[in-house]
Amino acid sequence: MPKVAIIWVCYGNLKHLPEVVASWAALSYPRELLTIYIIPAASPDGIASVITSGVLPRSGKDLPKIVIINAPNRGFAANYNLGITAALKDGADYVYLQNGDLRLTPRTINEVVSLAKTSPLIGSVQSLVCYWHDEAKVNTSGCMVHPAGYAFARDNGRLRADLDLRRGEEITYSSGAAVLFSAAALAKVGLLEEGFFMYHEDVELGLRLRIAGYQNVLAPSSLVYHDYVFSGRTPQKFAWMELYRWLVILAYYRLPTIILLTPFLLAVELGSWLLAARGAGLAGKWYAYRELIKPRTWKLWFTMRRRAQSLRTVPDRAYLKFFTGKIEGQEISSPLIDNFINPIVDAIWRTLRLLIIW
Repeated sequence: MPKVAIIWVCYGNLKHLPEVVASWAALSYPRELLTIYIIPAASPDGIASVITSGVLPRSGKDLPKIVIINAPNRGFAANYNLGITAALKDGADYVYLQNGDLRLTPRTINEVVSLAKTSPLIGSVQSLVCYWHDEAKVNTSGCMVHPAGYAFARDNGRLRADLDLRRGEEITYSSGAAVLFSAAALAKVGLLEEGFFMYHEDVELGLRLRIAGYQNVLAPSSLVYHDYVFSGRTPQKFAWMELYRWLVILAYYRLPTIILLTPFLLAVELGSWLLAARGAGLAGKWYAYRELIKPRTWKLWFTMRRRAQSLRTVPDRAYLKFFTGKIEGQEISSPLIDNFINPIVDAIWRTLRLLIIW
């Protein structure tokens, strides 16, 4: 059986520590094949000292081997890359990213590994993420991408019993909250993009896997529970999402696709300004625009685009078929979006997608 590394970045997650550790102790995957890499990222809540005194002594006993990596907080991607790099150096066949506020179930790892082993073309396997305090309700069954670069959780808020989810069904990309990556795939395409401080890193890596010919799939029997609470879109959060969505589409769309979609993208951009004005997001929009014209952003975009195009083995039409013109199941939804904007935008996107033959 393969060696698996769990990467847990726990910035600000002291309150989740007892249940997270208890879930590790209950894992049914062979303990000698598991290593857990913990990255506190200089968390101000003192979690590093609690782990050192209370968790490390249990390493290799009632818990899998525990490795703690102390380093400054450098953002989601860079923090997780510390653990991934150490795990790959130690010979891990797969790495599993576990969000700081996410607990596993006994067969979480067994199920994702079992599915990943079925094909060398599987680059990532996402667990079925449900709510920590409402286990019957789904947080994400896989993630979706809008052609304008917006990313969102599929089936958020729906009851698990109401969903017909298939083992191994392809998803657009896997949520970074609970995902298994193949070491072989990461060796080919690279790790998380550290130019992104927070948000959209999993989108970018998921598309990078797709463009290189790998699949992102769902393991619905690999259950995890996420203490997710929608806290609204803070100006900084909204700003990062706005900036990174543009970088992703400009790095991954071929030039003919960009030309074809320009009127569509500009129309969506106008609509996003109107929604931003209603939701006090104008500061975030202006931040994204200012960042887009900076040399460091151009350098990051050029690096991402060159990497993506060098990895490309599939045409745009092959992965754009997974994109959707509807943004559904989100806390910011409204009757205007659900009943008017979504149907119109989705109809336009379906028509445009037919024209993408390259």
